Amino acid sequence: MIKNALILTTALLIFQNSAFAQLKYLNLNLSLNGGYSVLQHKTDFQTTPLHSLYEFVAISHGGTDDYTWSDFEDTYQIREKFGQPRMGFSGQLTYKDWPIIIEGQALSSSSAYTKASYAVCAGLGKSFYFSDSSFYFNFLGGYKYVIQDFGFGAQTLTNSIGLDQGRELAAQFFGPKDALGRSRGDLFVLHAGIAKTIDWYYRWSVGIEGFYELDLTDKLVRSARMTNYGAQVFVRCRIFGRNPEPSRFYPNPGGGRRN
Repeated sequence: MIKNALILTTALLIFQNSAFAQLKYLNLNLSLNGGYSVLQHKTDFQTTPLHSLYEFVAISHGGTDDYTWSDFEDTYQIREKFGQPRMGFSGQLTYKDWPIIIEGQALSSSSAYTKASYAVCAGLGKSFYFSDSSFYFNFLGGYKYVIQDFGFGAQTLTNSIGLDQGRELAAQFFGPKDALGRSRGDLFVLHAGIAKTIDWYYRWSVGIEGFYELDLTDKLVRSARMTNYGAQVFVRCRIFGRNPEPSRFYPNPGGGRRN
């Protein structure tokens, strides 16, 4: 029994040492993002609580026969897509120089900039430095799971009202629960951008990135879409990990070696 305990302890120590040895190959980059996105939700409004609001308004116009749904759409400029400012944080985790990225996001919702949205992404991606330059190109393509979008639903409907006064008034009292179904989703993402490092150690960089995110959620589960696209600027900091490139400057603050 003592022999088995020693074997188990030795195995655990070897595993622990091996695991800690691999941690030095992890790279973590944290970004502060700010930009603008356009949500293409493509909602069938007549299946949502917005249609009940239309019927309520129609009463004062002689009923739905005299004031049709088309009239309501024209009056309040109902639309299937709209834009919102977007800001928040994202963190990218990579291993060695493998072209695999895991990203966590805490951003404002594409439905309402005052609400939060949380998501995780996993896919293929990498950063490529231009020859003899502090500029680099980065991309990410893969799968995104929206854990919770607190703006998707009632805010999606109210922000679909193009008439400014109508939108502001509706937002004060119109707040149906689960107006568009679940506020989670499966998306295909494609991000691409260009950035410039701004310090000797390649730790800090600033850049601009364009993105497109296609909602893959089964329409039987939720017909309204979370598809969005836009652009954002970012400030990125390498929290830990190796430099993506050795310093091209002389003298090399890193002592001629990659950190």
